[in-house]
Amino acid sequence: MPGQISAIVPTYNRSAFLDEALSALESQQRPPSQIIVWDDGSTDGTPEVVSQRRAASPIPILYRRSANGGKSRALNAALDEATGDYIWICDDDDISLPGAGRSLAQALETTGYGIAAGRHLRFRDASGTGERIMDGTGYWPDLSEGSVLRHLLEDIFFFQNATLVRRDLYDRVGGFREDLARSIDYEMFVRLAARSPVAMVDEVMFHQRKHDGARGPSSARHAAGSSETVWLENDRAIFAAFRALLPLSLYAAFFEGASAAAQHRAGLLERGCVYARRRDWDAAREDFGDAAAMAHAGPIGPVERAILLRAMAGKHGAHEAFEAPVSARLAELRQLGVSGREMAQALAHGAQWRLRAALTRRDAAEAARIARFIWKTSRGRVGGAAPPPTGLSERRTLPAEAYRW
Repeated sequence: MPGQISAIVPTYNRSAFLDEALSALESQQRPPSQIIVWDDGSTDGTPEVVSQRRAASPIPILYRRSANGGKSRALNAALDEATGDYIWICDDDDISLPGAGRSLAQALETTGYGIAAGRHLRFRDASGTGERIMDGTGYWPDLSEGSVLRHLLEDIFFFQNATLVRRDLYDRVGGFREDLARSIDYEMFVRLAARSPVAMVDEVMFHQRKHDGARGPSSARHAAGSSETVWLENDRAIFAAFRALLPLSLYAAFFEGASAAAQHRAGLLERGCVYARRRDWDAAREDFGDAAAMAHAGPIGPVERAILLRAMAGKHGAHEAFEAPVSARLAELRQLGVSGREMAQALAHGAQWRLRAALTRRDAAEAARIARFIWKTSRGRVGGAAPPPTGLSERRTLPAEAYRW
């Protein structure tokens, strides 16, 4: 028997967008068995919008209202009232496409996985005319290489409206963190994907609305323009917790072939890459140093070199890497044998595109810092002959035991 879908819509002062979001859920080719609207203390016309929609809806709409406490608290409360086998969390300002629920549910039922996820397209309504302007997907990794979890740890790329999760998996990993102003979706996705494979569906599931306005609960509101800073702060907070939660064996499971030592070293480098992309260079340098000290693992190969290139390519930048004391500590990798020198040179290679970007925007001071970093870590030698093959490769699908920790 096909599983039933509970759609949860947390909302706060989005009455102008909410009706369209609910209409999209009602129009699903595989409609939810229930829609739970959790009003997080709105002060606009949200109750009236929901009341009018409930009167004509072919799907039962459960409306709940609480004092403003943030999205996480609203989601945790709504999960307690959800009766479906699958949970579909939908933002109050986005628009799910008609086939989304059907495609995501079919992916869960076909694979037996705990999570199914798909694509999205961004849009903005032009001021004055109201014309709907589509703006592509934004960041989306090359999923032909590497596991979904590896890509997700490096950066978020799918979102809640494009994600369907088995209820029992939410029960296993626990509720949403209520101490975060942002990144709550990302934090939960990592916990879910670290416990179950993700079934990726190559379809657009929803249209993501981009608009100005405040974000977060009323106690910690921030403007859309400051979201980048808030995201970085919250990303670093959640990954600080993941440092203790996610075992190194999970990172090592991203790789196969060669020796157990080579897989372990690649896991260290990948974890270091993840933290470098959060600009947590203390954690990254610790992992890079431990990896370089594994002389018995042999020279690094193309897979490990690619990891180190990605370490310098995070969306938050790599500013601290080019300044003391971080730059000096990264340059010290050269003193840890042949593999350490190769790792330092790979980091220098990864910094080259940031140098080009600094030159393009005519930021002479930043360009000078990056150039000094490249010189220190490579001593003028970047790239060079291709590293020898090591037999190490990256898995696209992790073994079942990787999720048992």
